[in-house]
Amino acid sequence: MTPATPVSLHLATTDPDAANEALQQVYSRARMGTVQDRTSFLYSQDVDGDSDLNLGHLTFRGSIAGHMVVDGAFSVMLPRAGGVSWRIDGRAGGGPGLFLLQPGQEYYGEVDRLSVASVNLGPEALRRTARDVHGDESLEVAFDGPHPVSPGRARYWRSTHEFVAQALTDPAVAAVPLLRTDLLRRMSVATLETFAFLGDPRTRRTSTTDRQSAYRRAVEYMRAHLSSPITVEDVARHAGLSTIELTRAFRSHAGTTPGSCLRELRLAAAHEDLLQADPDAGDTVRAIALRWGMVHSGDFARRHREVYGESPVETLRR
Repeated sequence: MTPATPVSLHLATTDPDAANEALQQVYSRARMGTVQDRTSFLYSQDVDGDSDLNLGHLTFRGSIAGHMVVDGAFSVMLPRAGGVSWRIDGRAGGGPGLFLLQPGQEYYGEVDRLSVASVNLGPEALRRTARDVHGDESLEVAFDGPHPVSPGRARYWRSTHEFVAQALTDPAVAAVPLLRTDLLRRMSVATLETFAFLGDPRTRRTSTTDRQSAYRRAVEYMRAHLSSPITVEDVARHAGLSTIELTRAFRSHAGTTPGSCLRELRLAAAHEDLLQADPDAGDTVRAIALRWGMVHSGDFARRHREVYGESPVETLRR
């Protein structure tokens, strides 16, 4: 697996030539057309993340047309304000709806005072998640078109994007590999579920005995790697199942899901850290929560109280 390369691109300019150069840092084969009214033109970009997952915000002030071919990423665009009409490999769209560009596809768009959010997913990272989810190591990622399969899935993608974008703005979260891996997985799964997959991915079926054995292997693997940035997909791969079959195994043998089990084990580990911590030495509830992959302090406090009958602060101060 190739290590992800950090991405941080920030610029605001009224020079169309500088704007084209900056845009090509995000999409290497992008080119805006001639800007008719240079006095009203503005382009700005803010893109952060890495080559596996980066989130951006692009602004075009003025009426502009342009072409591009996306290289090296699956890019989901979410118009926030202004107007846009586009054609992607002969399919047309426009307005406020989100849309998908795939590697190698030709895009032509006309924008008017457009503000757009972007999510770029590296093909290798997205393929890795797709193979884990569907349990098919030969699966290649390709989508049937640029439109979401339904308004409900589009809303699901938007809410996932909002959560991921908010989390990545917190430096304490962005610096934790466990959390970055989880955010990449969330965004990848949302994209895989929101846009129609080309073909019919195969899902392996297993017997009850195989599921029971896989369930035991999965729990053992979770316990042994709690402090590592493992995901449900990692657990499924180790157990030799797709995530769908792993979920069936957990529901049938434990009445829960792999994700819930992993969260419960990490909550128990955080509780143990709280008992061993020394607040006088600078140990804090937030640092311990982040160590075990829990971003939201309120949710951590609520879950801790439900299980242990007291707040994390009370446990820390014992």
